[in-house]
Amino acid sequence: MIPRRRIDLGLADLTDLWHALGESRDAATAQVRQFETEAASCLGGIPVRATASGRDALDLILDALGIGAGDEIVIPAYTLGELVTRLLGRGLRPVAADIDTGSFCVTPETVARAITPRTRAVIALHVFGAPCDMAGLLDVAGRHGLPVIEDCAHAFGATIGDRPAGSMGAAALFSLEVAKPVATFGGGLLATRDPVLLARAADTLDRRAYASAAVMRKALLKSVEELAVRSPAYAIAARMMFREHQAGGFERLYRGLHDRVRPDHVAFSGFQARRGRRRLHALDTRNHRLNGLWRQLAEALPPRLLPQRRELYGQPAAYNFVARYEGDLVRLRRRAQAAGLDLAIHGEVLDNVAPLLGQTDCPGAASVYAQAVGIPLHLGVGDRQRVRIAEILGEAAGQ
Repeated sequence: MIPRRRIDLGLADLTDLWHALGESRDAATAQVRQFETEAASCLGGIPVRATASGRDALDLILDALGIGAGDEIVIPAYTLGELVTRLLGRGLRPVAADIDTGSFCVTPETVARAITPRTRAVIALHVFGAPCDMAGLLDVAGRHGLPVIEDCAHAFGATIGDRPAGSMGAAALFSLEVAKPVATFGGGLLATRDPVLLARAADTLDRRAYASAAVMRKALLKSVEELAVRSPAYAIAARMMFREHQAGGFERLYRGLHDRVRPDHVAFSGFQARRGRRRLHALDTRNHRLNGLWRQLAEALPPRLLPQRRELYGQPAAYNFVARYEGDLVRLRRRAQAAGLDLAIHGEVLDNVAPLLGQTDCPGAASVYAQAVGIPLHLGVGDRQRVRIAEILGEAAGQ
């Protein structure tokens, strides 16, 4: 079966994992600083600090901006559901802004409708690596005196004009989770040109304990998972895990299990830094290859599968191929699985968070959530697999 996700796992990663045991904090810190320097260079020179996760980077940004209990913050209606939980846990009042059904991103118009006198910031997600309309969003937010926080969890390597995604807002967060464009078995980056914000975040980061064992546990867990995904037994497991009436259930369980081993509020490790540098050096090649495969697959899709419009505002990073299917998603997945293709649907792709907030004014997010199908496109997919994916989808969609 062609799996929905694969980890970019090499011999150097496994070897480094062994050698990283017992690494001193001083040695690790030197590696982390080098990684931060190289990451900053990829972002056009904007200063960055490595964090425990993308969510950790967001917490640090909100703390540095002085955004706290009772404040409203505009978020995309189509995003990770755990973001709502995280913000509510801080006492914030998230307000969902609807999305464009072509790009899956928020728009200046939908954000403008979500702003109230209590709004303190706007989060703009570059969904699945597709840049959103940052010029328009900055204009709307600027008229209200609000900072824009770029959520670049999917978008390392994306560009908007001649500027990297993550370099245009007041601050940006990046996720370095295992399937992201730059993956370091967890971790994140905070990027900002604001020296005050950076200093406040750095003050917290520099006082954190060094706990490389937590990262090692996650790396070992993901390595075992990758071996399972590559085994012939995965086809049987996928049919059991992703049954017809459980869309999103296993994915939530999967996220929860990984949250338990996610190192939180600890210092970034030397092992992560070295892996991160290797991924930075390969980033342009990775994005070029997968973006090329993405375009070829998009052109070969059957008519009822409408791929995300990714290049409206810039050059995307390669992270997940998602399309809208104008038909029965459960039937599509059942037929694709029988033919050897693992698809994601509904909450396995991303969440419509408006209902979680009691909002009924985000029809775009509701529509995309109801139609979204995640199609495998990762470094394990070559030209032969791409052609086979298109064939299976054509047959499963009844073409």
